[in-house]
Amino acid sequence: MSENPGGPTPPRDDDPSVPPPPPAYGQPAGGVPPTPPPPGSGAYPPPAYGTPADPSGGAYPPPASPYGQPGQPYGQPGQPYGQPYTPPAGQVDIGAGFSWAFSKFGQHWAAFVLGGLAWFAVIAVVFAIGLGIVGGAAALTGDSSAGGFGATLGLAVFFAIILLLLVLFSAAFVKAALKVADGRPISVGDLFDTSHAGQLVVLALLYGAAGLVASLIPFIGQIALIAVGFFAFYAVVSIIDRNLGAIDAIRTSFSLQTRDLGTGILVYVVVGLVSWVGSLVCGVGVLVSLPVGALLTVYAYRRLTGGQIAA
Repeated sequence: MSENPGGPTPPRDDDPSVPPPPPAYGQPAGGVPPTPPPPGSGAYPPPAYGTPADPSGGAYPPPASPYGQPGQPYGQPGQPYGQPYTPPAGQVDIGAGFSWAFSKFGQHWAAFVLGGLAWFAVIAVVFAIGLGIVGGAAALTGDSSAGGFGATLGLAVFFAIILLLLVLFSAAFVKAALKVADGRPISVGDLFDTSHAGQLVVLALLYGAAGLVASLIPFIGQIALIAVGFFAFYAVVSIIDRNLGAIDAIRTSFSLQTRDLGTGILVYVVVGLVSWVGSLVCGVGVLVSLPVGALLTVYAYRRLTGGQIAA
């Protein structure tokens, strides 16, 4: 029997009682590299670290952003952030309309003020002529008493002339305000544009008839006259902007006012207050209040009808 003086006998590689050495880090057990799956077998290699697996063979696309597409402006659709808010068509923002009216008056104040002064001169001349007509009618009939036929006829004619003048006067500022809303420049001559004068005269006659009937009914007649003024508020601007007849313009105004009574009453009251405050400042404030009121009326009209309003 032979002896091994150098120590214990090393184990043999084929000895089943000895476990195999552990595989190197990153290598599969047994030291045999993995065989890639055949194409079309449905198997796929593990994804790289940090990339979710995709059964189709690629990486999943990044999830959709819950805040919309990149580059989409914050706020209202189609309205860039930081721009003034514009209410949808059919809605009237009184604050925005008041600001717009004052801004546009500041840009075109010379034409409005000089035109207003020219209108005051015309009114003074017509007023003097009207007083002459009253006195002449009384002299022709030989009855100058306050209740006489001549004085009554003269006053009726004078009232008709003044009413017609007031309608043409307000229409002059409305015409200029419509040009401003269209983004066009205005001049003093625009306040003496005689277009649509025929239908404006018809409208003045209808106003006069309503006022005559209202004067025959104490108290209730005055309330009815205020109601007529409210529902016909947009009649003048409808005649000028849409070239309508007087009757159709009143119908259009009635439709616009009944669409939103709350807004209609608010616009009507604000325009009336602006005119009233202007008349208190020694009459000079009318040179500001009348054009501002006309611009505010046009703004509300264009908002209700979806028309153009120049920025």
